[in-house]
Amino acid sequence: MNRVFFAGTLKARPEITYTPKGEKVAAFPLLVEEGDMRIDVVHVGELDGEGLSQQVGKEIMVAGMLTQVKARPQHMKVRAHKIFWMED
Repeated sequence: MNRVFFAGTLKARPEITYTPKGEKVAAFPLLVEEGDMRIDVVHVGELDGEGLSQQVGKEIMVAGMLTQVKARPQHMKVRAHKIFWMED
């Protein structure tokens, strides 16, 4: 099983969309300072998008799995199962 944890800075407000089945999808960039990486994160399911929007510029941690972007085979993203707010 492919499981990853990334801690970094939430760089922008999440873009909220909905699947045809009505599931909420939040997509946002995460800047991981160690390695100077920008990770695209996608979370499907219930998530407090407003609460996450208030975390822009703050540290969060995401847990999930790496997936490949079909249109760009060399580009990876994280499909997050959990998002944790970090303490100041």
